Amino acid sequence: MSHPRYFVPHAASAAEPVQSVASEIAHVVDAFRLEAGHLLEQEWIVGIDALGSVHVVPASQRDLLPAATRAQLTHHEVASGRTPRRIHAAELYFFAVELVEHPSDAEGFNDPVYLYGHLSGPWPGDAPMRVPGQLTVTRGDVLAGLVQGAADAFHYVQTPESPSAPRGYHALLPGDRPERLAEGRGLVLAWPAVPPELQVGNASNGPMVARMLHDVLTQLQEDAKANGGPAPLADLELPVPSRAMAIADLELRGYEVKGDVAILRRNHPGLLTRMAEWLRAEKVKIPPEAGAPGFLDVARAALAALPGWPSETERVLRGLVRAGGGAPVPRGGLAVPSAPVPESRRPLPPREPPKPPRPSDWMQDFLDAHAASHPGGPKPKLTRAKFSPPPPPAKPGTPSWMADFGAAPASPPSTSPSREPPAPAPPARTAPKAPSPAASPGKKPDWMSDFDD
Repeated sequence: MSHPRYFVPHAASAAEPVQSVASEIAHVVDAFRLEAGHLLEQEWIVGIDALGSVHVVPASQRDLLPAATRAQLTHHEVASGRTPRRIHAAELYFFAVELVEHPSDAEGFNDPVYLYGHLSGPWPGDAPMRVPGQLTVTRGDVLAGLVQGAADAFHYVQTPESPSAPRGYHALLPGDRPERLAEGRGLVLAWPAVPPELQVGNASNGPMVARMLHDVLTQLQEDAKANGGPAPLADLELPVPSRAMAIADLELRGYEVKGDVAILRRNHPGLLTRMAEWLRAEKVKIPPEAGAPGFLDVARAALAALPGWPSETERVLRGLVRAGGGAPVPRGGLAVPSAPVPESRRPLPPREPPKPPRPSDWMQDFLDAHAASHPGGPKPKLTRAKFSPPPPPAKPGTPSWMADFGAAPASPPSTSPSREPPAPAPPARTAPKAPSPAASPGKKPDWMSDFDD
């Protein structure tokens, strides 16, 4: 399998062949038209199955999609009011982003960002493959990819779990040098993946995109403040993906929230603790909450203030994408030979689902390698597809370790040196049972001897 220059496959994971089947697509994540110099222009549909694996099928197989998936695609076409965009590329890779690492010890503003996930491709091709690994891009690449792709985000039907308009965002990222991109090679179409267990009726990834943008913008702002500018980056008013989570984090750090302001409680004994409190702000304004559209607006402002942006890579990459419209797609033939459609469309037998890969199987190898190259450095910030909220703050006067056992005991345990438990009182109006012949009076039960050792 050929890879883009900036993608590093996991050394211990073998590439798997990708078999795209329209009838197995559970959710559509994108649709576009591919323009290749030696092939006829053709529209493609990108979807994922119930296990999160990518499927790329020509739009001519639309009728083979499940009824619910076909309705999903129809809703997007009508709700968006746009024809599919055109991408000029000789080959295209698809990348499902599952984890984002933001190094905290890099120098400069447009620092590298490590994206972890599964890469599939190349398309068009006779034997596309799928392999996990790391794609390295810059902060500007992430911001610009999501901002430029927002106009063509996939529209999903609103559900009770997503009252706001759910979208499926994607980003066209550079996987190679500008001269290679100009040839239409090394293009990576990425989208922040949502774990299958969190997909309720659609594959919208707005919350994941909001967290990614928040973390990238936070790193940019911290660098701008530490290096004395640019002022527009240092003065950005960043919202938060979840105001409730921001309040919980402040409470864990010793703040007391009153309305829109968090006030630091300076009542901790000890010189070191007091010195740590003096280094923190007395009052902190709780930022407003925003979703993916709000963070995209902030990202546009950040790109306008980012030194050296747009880069040569960005200019070449955006020149390969054109808005939809114009002449219809030729119907003379297909760019890639497709499998013949069976006459009888009987449902396929279910496959045995593969074991879900643990992060320690391959992602942790990359994280450990980065940590070993910078021993003693600050830990990087991670943006995960599956977000776990921080634990609630412990009640005053209760040690934090007691939260692992639930509520504190009502009374202290007995300090008697005797190892025998107190004899229970006989139940009312019930005659005591006769002692078992196997147990002798005054002898401890066998299970208590396990504690004598």
